[in-house]
Amino acid sequence: MGDRRQQAASQPEGFLLYEGGNVAEELRRSVTHIRIASHVRRIPFRAFKGCYKLIDLQLNEGLQVIGERAFYGCGSLLNVRIPSSLTKLGQWAFSNCSGLIALQLEGGVQSIGDYAVSFCTALRNVTLPPSVAAIGEGAFCRCSRLVELQLKEGLQVIGSCAFEGCKSLRSVNLPSSLTNLGDGAFLGCSGLIELRVNEGLQVIGGGAFQNCTELQSVALPSSITNLGDDAFCGCTNLARLSLNKGLRIIGEAVFGDCTALRSVTVPSTVTELGACAFSGCINLSQVIFLGGKRLLNLEFVNVCVQREEQEQGLLNREALDEMLLDEDREFTFSDCLLNNVKVSISWAVTERMARLPHECMLSVEEKIHNMRRLELQQDGNVLACFPVVVSRVTDDEAQDKTFKVQDTNNETARSLHQVLQLIAFHELKESSILIELAMWMSRIDGTTTVQRANCRVAIPDPAKILIMEYCGFAGFLEPAIEGA
Repeated sequence: MGDRRQQAASQPEGFLLYEGGNVAEELRRSVTHIRIASHVRRIPFRAFKGCYKLIDLQLNEGLQVIGERAFYGCGSLLNVRIPSSLTKLGQWAFSNCSGLIALQLEGGVQSIGDYAVSFCTALRNVTLPPSVAAIGEGAFCRCSRLVELQLKEGLQVIGSCAFEGCKSLRSVNLPSSLTNLGDGAFLGCSGLIELRVNEGLQVIGGGAFQNCTELQSVALPSSITNLGDDAFCGCTNLARLSLNKGLRIIGEAVFGDCTALRSVTVPSTVTELGACAFSGCINLSQVIFLGGKRLLNLEFVNVCVQREEQEQGLLNREALDEMLLDEDREFTFSDCLLNNVKVSISWAVTERMARLPHECMLSVEEKIHNMRRLELQQDGNVLACFPVVVSRVTDDEAQDKTFKVQDTNNETARSLHQVLQLIAFHELKESSILIELAMWMSRIDGTTTVQRANCRVAIPDPAKILIMEYCGFAGFLEPAIEGA
């Protein structure tokens, strides 16, 4: 047709049958309806950029690629159906199509390019087919009226800021096929109320849900190992948080300024708490560390906690400071209501309690309830409580606060010692009874004339001492326990 820059056949006014190549600038300004010819496989870079009067677009089955900025700024375009033959939606392809209400993606699209549908402020719902494996950076960012989003199994990566600023979005269900959620993926989705994270996701990027101010609860599966910096920072309505075993790294300010948060349980697998991870959580009053072995001085627990010469005490100061203080000695939980830190000691108490007879277990539970620094939870977990001591340091310019978790007057250590002593007493008593019964039965045979009651043989004190040493009770009980 002569000029290769214009390979289009114009029919009624404003209608264009596109057959390939470039489109003249004057035609872009007037075209209202476009149909892509059946033989076209690729729409090139900026082919229809700025067709601001375009209201109807018919894409052919057989089209494989929509190039970068192909329909950028087509502000009057209302609906788009992407054919199943298309495999790639290029960068900025439909960006700034401010009138676009609906985008229908048929199965076949494998990747959505960076900012491909960004700033489409009228877009209300998006359903991605299972064929989509990757959503690019900023792909749907600032689609401020997007209410419904359906992500299907098969999706593996959501890029940085993919849905940033989608403030009308109410619910998000992340499929189990997703392994990586990019930085700022849902940043500023201020209307997001419900978030479901399925098993399979491994990394939540920095600021992924930052300033999602309506988000009320978060339950993270055990597959997640890393929470990036600021991941949930500024989620001011977040009141329920469940962190599961498997999580290793909680980055800097991850839950900073989550002002509705009142309680946090840190899994035993967490090895790193970033600076200011929970800073500004002004209503946070309870923090529980599971798997407390790493934070406690095991020698102090296992040998004899009442030895005054033990300088380190019950707390493993080095491990605790590494967990709770950053390089500048800033407290992870600064500006919180926190007045004590609770550490699980179930490994030292609960497991042994479970092996005791019921009445003995009840006596130990009563003992724990009477201890000011110990706490027995409904699930049987036993916690050791350590006060958070705040000191104010004044220099020439300002007044700073310093925070230290400590066992004041060794009260927690003494409480734990008394409970372990009681458990050891019951264990030894039960062991002694079993041995005495065995010796008793050995004196009874079919020919004896001795009364059964007189056949009982008491265990000599030296034997009891040996039993205590063998069972590891010698540090908790006195060697002589006649009448126990």
